[in-house]
Amino acid sequence: MTTKLGIPHVLFATALAAGCSGASPDDGGSPQDSKPSSGDDAASTSSISCPNSSDLITSDGTCNNVPFPTNRVPFDVRSDTPPAFVGGTLVDGLYAAIKAEGWDVSTGSGRQMGIVLMNGGTTMLWFGQTLNRDGSGDVDAGTVGLYWLRANFELSIEPPNILGLDPTCEDGSTAGPPKLLYTATATDPPQLLLANANPTSGSPTGAVTTYERQGCP
Repeated sequence: MTTKLGIPHVLFATALAAGCSGASPDDGGSPQDSKPSSGDDAASTSSISCPNSSDLITSDGTCNNVPFPTNRVPFDVRSDTPPAFVGGTLVDGLYAAIKAEGWDVSTGSGRQMGIVLMNGGTTMLWFGQTLNRDGSGDVDAGTVGLYWLRANFELSIEPPNILGLDPTCEDGSTAGPPKLLYTATATDPPQLLLANANPTSGSPTGAVTTYERQGCP
């Protein structure tokens, strides 16, 4: 059973998607199995900050208590040029998946995924589930082939565009990857693109997930 949680009054689920046997979400590894008010979304990237969110981290083995986002994103197969990954400055806040796209693939998994970045972009909470390609399905309803994840990571940056993920807690039917390609955009609101990397070419494989900042958790 996933731990989806009810949506608290102040809170609000590329990457992600196949089982706990060493796989991680499409955005960055094996498969994986809330949206707050966005009053500060109009702030410039340089002025964005969030209060300490350590109360989101749990000590009961569930890793974090951030609700799955309500946004369900279908998977889009693309035939154009995949995005370049350029790194960038990580901005603290609550993010929800808004796109799941793939290149050189015929199908893929939708997303109901979210991320919280905290401690100056050095800690990441990851939570949510993969979906059918059209955005349907639910792990708790018994949909076959879906995965869910709750995990906390300490982050490191390998210039110019690699995020290292060191897990401090993982729960679910999949695990996060050790590394991800990333781009952090200075848009309004900020976005975060995540993907697994082809070990030979360095280009994304399988899926690229775009997360958009929703505000502070």
